[in-house]
This record gives sequence, C-alpha cells and structure tokens, in this order.
Amino acid sequence: MSKADHVAVSAFGLMDCGRGVRGVLYGICFTLLFLWATLGYFLVYIQYLPPDPTDDYCGITAFLCLWLSVFAFVDNPGEKRTRIQRWEEFITMWVLTSGLAQVFWELPFVLWKVRYLQPIKSTKTLEVDELWAWPFWMYGSGDTRYMRQHSSSHATETMLVLSGPFELAAVAMFKARRHYKTALLISALTHWGFFWANTSVIYIAEIYDNYENITDGWAGYWVKWAGLNLQWSVLSPICTFASLWLLCGKV
Repeated sequence: MSKADHVAVSAFGLMDCGRGVRGVLYGICFTLLFLWATLGYFLVYIQYLPPDPTDDYCGITAFLCLWLSVFAFVDNPGEKRTRIQRWEEFITMWVLTSGLAQVFWELPFVLWKVRYLQPIKSTKTLEVDELWAWPFWMYGSGDTRYMRQHSSSHATETMLVLSGPFELAAVAMFKARRHYKTALLISALTHWGFFWANTSVIYIAEIYDNYENITDGWAGYWVKWAGLNLQWSVLSPICTFASLWLLCGKV
C-alpha cells in the first residue's frame, strides 16, 4: 500500500460514523440519557415520582448507556471496515460522550457546588424546595463527596470541566475532516488525564478512606460510586492508547 493510500484509509472522513445498526444503538443510548436528564428530572421536580428510588433506576440507565462507544466495533450486515476505521469511530464516540458529560453535567456542578449544593441537608431524601438539585443529588446521595465540602474532588471536577470544550472541539475536527492529528492529540491527552484523575481521586482515595463517603447501600456503592465512574477508568486509557496508535503509526 502506498503512503497516499495509507493516509486515505486512515482519514476519518472516509468512514461513515454511526451508520446502520450502530447509529440505532447510539441513538437509543443518547435518547435514554436525554430522557433521564429531562423527563425524569421533570417528573421528580413536580413530585410525580419520588427522588428515591427514581435515582437508582436512572443511575442504572446512565451506567449502561455511557458505554455506548463500544458499539463502534459492531459491523452492519455485509459491512467491511478496517481496524483503523473501528478505532476511529470508538475514539470519536467516546470523546463526544465524555465531552457532553463535562459540559452539561460537571460544569453546573462545579459552579453551584459551594453555594447551592453543599447546603442540601440530607443524602437520604430531598425537601420540596431542594428538588431542583435532584440530578446532582442522584449521584451525591451515593458518593457524598460530590455534595459536601471536599476540595480535592471539587478541584478534580474543575479540571475535567476545562477539558470538556477541548473534547468537543476534537469531535468537531473529526467531523469536519480537518486537523486530524490535532484531534487525536487532544483525545490522547485529555483522556489520559481523565483516567489518572478519576482512578486516583474517585476510587483509590476512597478505598484508602475505607469507603467513609459512600452511602445509599448497594445503589450508592455499585451504581453511583463504582458504576458511573467506571467508564473513565476503562474507556479513557483505551482511548488514549488508540489515539496514540493512530497518531504515531497510522497517519
């Protein structure tokens, strides 16, 4: 294969991202996440649904849907994609998912934590005038560091927020078929940072503290603390090494 052919094969723009079955699977996951963040929130806010156990069911849904980028490796019937094309699609979908989470979930948390979220009284229930905070309480009722004064986790979340716009910029570069290497470099750097920060601050630090900040029983431990952070400790390092593989050896 000539150098020109090699570059053409690895150029993201020649791959149809989200085609066929993959597009349906992505659509289902993003739709469920959107409904959880909008309809679920609304129904809790108007007191049609109770804050708990609605938070547990929504947490399970979010945990499952946040793995949507693995569908990048699913081929449609009769489709023949290269290994490069599969990894490119995985990187794009995971960086997109993570970037949206940083901008639309972490950013409000970082801005509101000290003034609005820390004063919330209980991790077991919400008062009527506190229902507006249910999406954040949903996670914070399991990992109480999220809703209480905890400078290291707040600082970590702040750095994640700052990475969000870079992630979305990388996705835009992929989609526009421009600055391919820059997009891969952003993907590699941001997600190595996510892996390092998420694993050390969220998991290892809490293990050292003997799980003193984890509440809400099985849901708080397995769904909220373990499950809703696991993607950034598993998919992010994979994203980093895949990006470096493409950047250093395939483009």
